[in-house]
Parts: sequence; structure tokens; C-alpha cells
Amino acid sequence: MTSYTKEQGRRLMLALAFLALLAAPGAAPAQTGAVGDVIRPGDVLQMVVPGRPDLDRALVVDQNGSVDIPQVGEVRLTGLSLGEAGVLMKQRLRLIAPTLDAVVLSRAEAASFRVYVLGQVGQPGMHDFPDHPSVWDVLRAAGGPLKSADLRKARVIREEAGQAGTVAMDLSRILEGEDFPTLALRDGDTLVIPSLADGVSGVPAERGVKVFGGVGVPSIVLVDEPTPLMDVLMLAGAPTADADMKKILWVHTAGEVDLARVVNLRAYLEKGDPAGNPLIHPGDTLDVTLSRPGKVANSFKFLLGTAAALAAVYVALNQTN
Repeated sequence: MTSYTKEQGRRLMLALAFLALLAAPGAAPAQTGAVGDVIRPGDVLQMVVPGRPDLDRALVVDQNGSVDIPQVGEVRLTGLSLGEAGVLMKQRLRLIAPTLDAVVLSRAEAASFRVYVLGQVGQPGMHDFPDHPSVWDVLRAAGGPLKSADLRKARVIREEAGQAGTVAMDLSRILEGEDFPTLALRDGDTLVIPSLADGVSGVPAERGVKVFGGVGVPSIVLVDEPTPLMDVLMLAGAPTADADMKKILWVHTAGEVDLARVVNLRAYLEKGDPAGNPLIHPGDTLDVTLSRPGKVANSFKFLLGTAAALAAVYVALNQTN
């Protein structure tokens, strides 16, 4: 049977007590970091070394994910929990303090994710987030898109391996709660919301009526429900002076079949004929044709031109004589 001296027994009891202390809940703060509470570049950590106040200090995690301790050099902590980082720091500090028992790490200031927003939003500029923001988080923080925003051509500018790259995305349905992009933005990303070209409404074709021809603003007019033809034309800037109100071409999609017909809006305006002001549905197409001068008008213009030419020749002859 093994015998122990009093000194050996005292050391054994101290070792068992130390192991029990480590196993006790909350006994080792440096090793109880919450799962997922990882260290990120930009974090400010407070390091406390019990019994060695000369080693206590604030540590800033640089962009490479490392902290600098003068006595031991750089230590990479990014991706570790506070508990894991405390164990690693204890191992490194034992190079200069072999009897070190514990290192307590806490987060003094969490890093923020900075995303820049440019273009057609309510509040362009830099916005801070406590964690990786989604595109919706950033768009909402920036005050939402303006009416002039071309959400179909949004893009994210991101630096990868020292080079800027672009991620294109269509956000045209995000305000309806559909087609949310899954891309999580990173610190330093830039979200660009460009402006619509002049005369372009930015409304998806399936959510409006395509109107072109003799109207003030040919575009896709936003229509959420069946709307009278006259109302749709007014939303498109109203018919122009040379619009042929008797010949408006209308294409309506019924299921998988496209139905085309000619509408006489003049009949509605002059006689109140409801057939001249039908209900136009989202996804339909309207072509407001332009009126053509009649044969009499064309002949009159020709005669005027001919008379002017003859008069010019007559004047020239008289001047030479």
C-alpha cells in the first residue's frame, strides 16, 4: 500500500480541491462562454488574470481576428467563444507565468457590422448592426426605397480577397413580403439601390398594365385590381392629342390564352357606352394607336406646298426680268 508524507498529502488535497473548483458551475468564467457567442474582429475584450494584475488589460480584436499581447505576441481569437479564448490565452501566458491558474475574458464592447447604403433610399449612408444583417434589415434601417428606386437592379458591392465584387439581386417583390434574398451582408458591404430611368415606373409587368402609344407617359401602370380603361390611361399621363380614341388595342390574358380586341373609347366619352370603358386587369397590355390624317388633309397640304413652290418660282422670274 502506498504511503504519503504530510507534504505529499497536502499537495494531493490542494490538487483535488483545484479540480473540484474547475468543475463547479461558474468557477471558471473564462471557460463558460455561451455557445455561438463568438469573438469577431472589432470586439473589445477585457482580460483579467487573478494574482497577476500587471497582465490585466483591454484587448482589441483586429481585422485579422487577433489580439496583441506584448509579452507573448499576437494570438488569434476570431471564431472562438470567450471560454475557448480564455483557455488559449492561459496557455500562451503560461510561457511567461508558468504558475498561472486562470484567465478571465469578458466582452467590454461588441463589434458592430457597418453596411453602407447608396442610392434611392430614405436615409443613405452608413448603418451599424449588432450582427450580420439581412438585406431587408439594411433596407429598413435606411428608411426604405424611394418611389424612384429601381429595386430590380439592386446590387451589393463586397470586397473578396482584396478585390471588389458585385452581387446583383432583384428586390422588386420584397415590399410585398416575397422573394426575400438569403444573402447575409458582411461588415463593410455596400448596398446600392439605383434610380429608375426617366419614364420607367419600376412596376413588375405582372402587377400592372403595360401602356404605350399615344399616352403622356408610356410605362407599366400599377394596378392591383380590375380598373376601368379610362382610369388606367389617366394613370399613364392621359391620351395625347394625336391619340386615336376609337382604336385602342387591348390584350387580356385569360389563363394561358391571350385575347385581343379593339376598344372604342370615343363611344364611351360621347355616348356613355360601357363597352368603350372595359375593366383592365393586372398583366394586360394597351396600345393607344395614333390617328392618321385623312386623304383630304393630305391633299390640302400637298396643294399648299405646290402653291408655295409656284409662288417662289414666279417671284424669282420677276426679279430676273
